[in-house]
Amino acid sequence: MHHDSPRVAGPAPGSRARRLLIVVVAIHCGLVLSIVGLGSAGALLAGLGATPTPSTNAAGPAATAEPADSDFAGGPVATPRPSASVTATASAVAAPAPSPTPKPSPARPAQPARPAQGAAAAAGALYAVAGITDGDTIKVRVGGKTERVRLIGLDAPELKGRECWSQKASSKMQSLVQSRSVRMVRDPSQADRDRFGRLLRHVSTEDGTLVAAVLIENGFAREYTYDNAYQHQATFRAAEKRAKAKARGIWSAACALPPGAAKPKTGTPAAPIAPARPTGGCVIKGNISSSGEKIFHVPSGGSYAKTVITQSKGERWFCSEQDARDAGWRKARN
Repeated sequence: MHHDSPRVAGPAPGSRARRLLIVVVAIHCGLVLSIVGLGSAGALLAGLGATPTPSTNAAGPAATAEPADSDFAGGPVATPRPSASVTATASAVAAPAPSPTPKPSPARPAQPARPAQGAAAAAGALYAVAGITDGDTIKVRVGGKTERVRLIGLDAPELKGRECWSQKASSKMQSLVQSRSVRMVRDPSQADRDRFGRLLRHVSTEDGTLVAAVLIENGFAREYTYDNAYQHQATFRAAEKRAKAKARGIWSAACALPPGAAKPKTGTPAAPIAPARPTGGCVIKGNISSSGEKIFHVPSGGSYAKTVITQSKGERWFCSEQDARDAGWRKARN
């Protein structure tokens, strides 16, 4: 009796197709995962500012390692190694860029030193000159009002008495200070004001030139000491000595020389002027001393007989003692 041998069941045709489909899908998924992984690394490098360099491997963007005994290509995915260019780029991004060496700023030119504060105050404050009285007195604006200021250390010819060189002395004073500002300094050896209410001050121009020294040096005034020695006295006396020696201004032949004055060294000396005779009842002698002080002498005085009046140097006759006082003369003590 013949029995048929049992058939071994084989894989159905549809089962083989399904397996083939699974393998294809697995391979596809592996490629996708590899691409996604490389994309994530690229995103990370992009965040650091580096651009990943594509791999030159012929297997594609990322190579996969498969076991030799694997039935399908869906094995574990090998972690891709970044290329040398990517590593270099990442290192360059991570390392801080060296700071540029700051260039030194150009040196500024040295500024000139400023004058020390208080120097002007030490030389006297500035005051505006409001007018000129004559060669030794000016008008100055002080504290909102006009003050008459008598310069210390000199005496200039009087304009009122039409004394020799008086107009020129006033003109010289104008050229020095008119419509300008001057500095005034009080001298401790002198009173603040004289008996006429004038301020007694040393006066200098803005550049520090002593006005009195200029006037004396050029013969527009004589040195004058009232009671006490004052600052600049030696300077003014030396200036007067030079003016006399050079016969300048009031020491020239144009004006009668006061007692003791040096005679001009050059030129023909002027002929002596005869003393003027009094007219009418005007017998009071108005004399000017060698120091410039104006003193009148009455006939009963002890010095009357020897006092000589020289009108060319500003001396004059008075008809009464009051006339002499009004003109600025004082009575002699003897």
